[in-house]
Amino acid sequence: TVALGSGDTQTVLQALTGYAEPGTITALMGPSGSGKSTLIDALANRISRDALKGSVTLNGEPLTGNILKSMSAYVMQDDLLFPMLTVTETLSFAADFRLPRSLCAAKKRARVHALIDQLGLRAAANTIIGDEGHRGVSGGERRRVSIGVDIIHDPIVLFLDEPTSGLDSAASFHVVSRIARLARRDGMTVVAAMHQPSGDVFDLFHGLCLLAYG
Repeated sequence: TVALGSGDTQTVLQALTGYAEPGTITALMGPSGSGKSTLIDALANRISRDALKGSVTLNGEPLTGNILKSMSAYVMQDDLLFPMLTVTETLSFAADFRLPRSLCAAKKRARVHALIDQLGLRAAANTIIGDEGHRGVSGGERRRVSIGVDIIHDPIVLFLDEPTSGLDSAASFHVVSRIARLARRDGMTVVAAMHQPSGDVFDLFHGLCLLAYG
């Protein structure tokens, strides 16, 4: 349950225990207002623990905010990127801030180039992100860049809030298939709030949690 601040509480899950395994994508699905984003925020420790009842554990051990923050990544629904930076510059900027200072520049560059290949962004590596007034990468590429910014430090848990929002079915499939490939390769646990996925995207999920009442 989640405290709403007015003395009321909202039950998100009731009498349920669930788990997500490494190397898999677990989708949270339901109609608008069903509680998908609230649940993923609760799992990702983006809601004050004082406002929550229930528990989140990793391998059976309770998770504190600092531990979860160091080993996880959260990708918001909206892309917050600098429009005039290229894909490579954007990921390099993230690497400089999120990778350890002890890591040499050559290894940071290698991590950036490896991630560009893993996300299928090689053809767009030197293209600017762009905005309404400047032509840049496609919507699907932009979404993959946003994901890359947040997984540059190799998290073991990845939370995604509607990663295919605003994308057509082909771009959505490309985004989720790349995430599935990364999860499988790196043993990453992915939990994603999804809204109206296509059949092809749905087939990529390994686990499913359906929410109804919000």
